[in-house]
Amino acid sequence: MKNLSLRQLKIFVSAARLSSFAKAAEEMHLTAPAISMQMRDLEEDLGIPLFAKKGRGIALTSAGEYFLVYARRVLQSLREAEDMMAKLKGIETGSLTIGLVSTAKYFVPQLLAEFRKDHPGIQVVIQVRNRDQLIKLLREGEIDIAVMGKPPRDLDVRAEPFANHPHAFIAAPNHPLTKQKRIPVGTLDQEEVLVREAGSGTRAVMENFFEEHRFRPMSTIEMSSNETIKQAVMAGLGISFTSLHTVGLEMEHDKLAVLDVEQTPVTRIWHVVNLTGKNLSLPAEAFRYFVLEQGNELMAAMFPLLTNLMKSYKP
Repeated sequence: MKNLSLRQLKIFVSAARLSSFAKAAEEMHLTAPAISMQMRDLEEDLGIPLFAKKGRGIALTSAGEYFLVYARRVLQSLREAEDMMAKLKGIETGSLTIGLVSTAKYFVPQLLAEFRKDHPGIQVVIQVRNRDQLIKLLREGEIDIAVMGKPPRDLDVRAEPFANHPHAFIAAPNHPLTKQKRIPVGTLDQEEVLVREAGSGTRAVMENFFEEHRFRPMSTIEMSSNETIKQAVMAGLGISFTSLHTVGLEMEHDKLAVLDVEQTPVTRIWHVVNLTGKNLSLPAEAFRYFVLEQGNELMAAMFPLLTNLMKSYKP
C-alpha cells in the first residue's frame, strides 16, 4: 500500500456509504471518471477488488467490507489527532466573526451548531447583511469569514465552493400556475413579481436570469427581506424568484410551492470566503475547514425535499 493516499480513503468511504461512484463524485466535488480512476488505482495497489457492480450501482466485495473497517479507523484516528493538535494550539478558545448574506441564515446556524459540538469554547459573532454590505465588512476586516454566493471580483480573496445554491420561482400553493408544467418564462409577464432590494445577491441572480431570457415582468414590488417576501407570496400578493434554501420549512409544510418554470432551478454555488491578506485565526480556520469538509452533506440532510427536487429536475 505504498501509494495509498488519504484522498483515496475518503473517496472509498464515500463510495461505500453511497453505493455509487456518481454520488460519491457529487459529494466530493469531483467527476465520476476521477472517482473511478482513484478507486481503480487503489484496487491495483491493494491487489484485490474492493467493489463489484450491482444493478446501476456498486457493492462492496468481502475484501471491501474488511477494508472499510480499517479505512474508517484511519480517518477517525486522523480526526482525533487533528482535534488534539487543535486543543494544544489553543483553538478551543478565542473568537470567530462570521458574515452571512441574508439567504445563508437559513442554514449557517445549523452548521455552526454542529461545529460548536467540537469547539464549545469559541465565542461567535454573526453579522447578517445583503451582498454589497457583506463585501464592505469583508473589505474593512470586520469579519473573519463570509458565507456568500458570488464572490467579490474587486477584492483579493480566497473563495472556496462547498455546496450548490438553487433558485426558482415560488407561489402560494393555490396559485393557478402550480398546476402547470414547464411554464414558459414569457408567460409570467402578467404576474406581480416580488423582488429583493438592489445589492442583494438574490436580486442579482434574478436580474441575470431575466436578462438572459429577455423577460420583463409587468410590475414588481421590492422588499428588503426574505421573510417579508415569503409572507407576501403566501398571502397571494404575487410570485417571487428566490433562493430555495430560504423556503425549505414552507415547502415541507405546504405553505409555498415551487413553480415548474422552464430553465429553472437556476443553480449557483455557495462559497466560504476570506481576505487573502488577512491571516485567519485558529477558530476561523477551523470553521472554514469544517464548512468545506461537512457543509454540503449537512445541508443535504437539512433540506431533504429540496434535495429530492434537484434530483428529479430535468432541464
